[in-house]
Amino acid sequence: MALVHFAHDLLSPAELSAARLDGELVAIGDGYTAADGLETAAVRAASLRPILGTRLVAIGLSAAWVHGARGLPPAVHHIQRGADGVSRPVRHDIRFRDTPIAEADTVVLGGVRVATPARTLVELARESADPAAARAARRLTTPVLSEEATAWLRAHLRFPGRQRALAFLADMASDDPASQDDVTR
Repeated sequence: MALVHFAHDLLSPAELSAARLDGELVAIGDGYTAADGLETAAVRAASLRPILGTRLVAIGLSAAWVHGARGLPPAVHHIQRGADGVSRPVRHDIRFRDTPIAEADTVVLGGVRVATPARTLVELARESADPAAARAARRLTTPVLSEEATAWLRAHLRFPGRQRALAFLADMASDDPASQDDVTR
């Protein structure tokens, strides 16, 4: 599991702050990690442990940050209830969706659950009216991932925002230079 330190786990907040000021640790999400370590998806996900615990799932912009499609975490984290029942967490910095997300649409990274890249792309495409979501979707997408997201949307006919997401994914596919004919390049 990725090593992320949180206040009062092993060190006090003062000790963590001193280590950060000394250049030994850097802040990431709600925690701190080694300054000379790589910022991997597992480390970014592990930094969300105080918010997600074991029952909640990072989705949307939060999942996009974990998967590397954003440079900084969102100011308001997007989370969704997992298959296990859970009450709404009380925090000012989260946007909570109470509909459970299917276990097949999640992956465990750094000890917490995050939406898969394909499901993350679906969420971002659905919220593509938000410029931050549209940018993250463009950074996250690959031809294979776009096909997986489109297939997921076609299999889930009652998914809210489905038509907008399909249109956004189709528009991104038409903008792909690899999909254009040689004469139009």
